[in-house]
Amino acid sequence: MRLFIAAELPDSIREALAETSAVLRDCVHGRFVASDSFHVTLAFLGEVPGARIPELQDALDVACASHRAFSAQLSELGCFGKRTKATLWQGFQDQAPFASLATDVRSQLTRIGFEFDAKPFRPHITLMRAADLSSGVLPACCQAEGTISYITLFSSDLSGKRPIYTALHSVSLER
Repeated sequence: MRLFIAAELPDSIREALAETSAVLRDCVHGRFVASDSFHVTLAFLGEVPGARIPELQDALDVACASHRAFSAQLSELGCFGKRTKATLWQGFQDQAPFASLATDVRSQLTRIGFEFDAKPFRPHITLMRAADLSSGVLPACCQAEGTISYITLFSSDLSGKRPIYTALHSVSLER
């Protein structure tokens, strides 16, 4: 199974991201991410045998035990990659709560001997892939804030026209 661990987003943030995507459709070409797929990846695991899922569930429970739900506010648009084939994303005002969670999740994965994509963590929501940003002009993005309350182990199925994410185990952050 292809797995990742992510922070789920509240409706207020999802709706603002969908509005930003709608505005971007008028000025940027690329592949848009469906609004029901928006999330903040804390650790990407890749292909994992299904038999190891219980270990991951336990590790996620431990990693999240000391964390509380927190407020998140959208901020700027940014991109990874070349301007003619970029990944376009929107970030957050305060990245510290996401970074703390990612550190604890990744530490637990390391403790149980799980490999994951160890790229430096930058909390963001991917809005587009293969975006052509060569015009250099991006519209203002919609702003919103909401509470991050759930961290989830997801499987991703890439066999269709778009990825399908299935929640395998969720942890509610203490309030």
